Amino acid sequence: MSQHDLLTLDAVHVSYGPVHAVRDVSMAVAPGEVVTIIGANGAGKSTLLNAIAGLRPLASGRILLGGRDLGPVPAHRRVGLGLALSPEGRRVFPDQSVRDNLVLGAYSKREGSRQVEARLAHLFELFPRLKERRQQAAGTLSGGEQQMLAIARALMSEPSLLLLDEPSLGLAPMVVQDIFRIIRTLRDLGLTIVLVEQMASEALAAADRAYVLETGRITITGRGRDLLSDPRIRAAYLGVH
Repeated sequence: MSQHDLLTLDAVHVSYGPVHAVRDVSMAVAPGEVVTIIGANGAGKSTLLNAIAGLRPLASGRILLGGRDLGPVPAHRRVGLGLALSPEGRRVFPDQSVRDNLVLGAYSKREGSRQVEARLAHLFELFPRLKERRQQAAGTLSGGEQQMLAIARALMSEPSLLLLDEPSLGLAPMVVQDIFRIIRTLRDLGLTIVLVEQMASEALAAADRAYVLETGRITITGRGRDLLSDPRIRAAYLGVH
C-alpha cells in the first residue's frame, strides 16, 4: 500500500450480527487500475463492495479514498467524493425512461442542464444502444441493456472510482463479452475500477491485479493474468484440473 493509492482498505471487518462476512481484509487500488475480486458464492465479495460504498457499516478497520477516511461519510456523500456503485441486480428504475435513469445518476453533481446534457452525449457515444433506446422505459430493456444502463448511470456522477458488482450476472455469453468490452474501454480511458465478478476468467483477463476472497478472507493476490495460470485458481474457479 502506498500514499498514492486511490482506495485503501485497512483490516476491514464486516459482520451481520454474529456472522463475520468479511474478516481482516486489507487491499489497495492505485489510480487507473482495474482490480478484480473473485470468489465463490457467499465469500463476502458483494458485502465488501457494499462496505466501500457505505451501504454496510464496518465492525472495525478503515476505508480510505484518496487518503480520506470514509468511516463518518454516509453513502450518498461518498458519491460526491468520487465513488460510484453499479449494484448487483442492476436496480434500474423500470418505469422511468433510459434518459431519466441517466439524469438521476447525475443528481449528486447538482449541475446545470448544459453539463448534464454534455455528459449524456458522451455516454451515448460509449453506449450507442442506450442512445437508440433513450426514450424507452428501462424495465422493457433486455438484461444486457439494463446492465449497460446501470453502468452508465453510475458514470453520470463522473466518479474517480467505479465499483462494479457482478455485471455479468444472468447474462448470455455474447452479452457478457459486450460488458467486458465496455470495462476494457473504461480502463483505457483511465477510470479506476473495482470489479466483483463470478466469471473469473473474463475478470482476471481484464484486471491489472486481483484478490481471491474465501469465507471473508483474502487468500491469494497477484496480477490478473498471473492468476489465470495459477493451478489453484484454475482448479477452483475455472474448472481446469
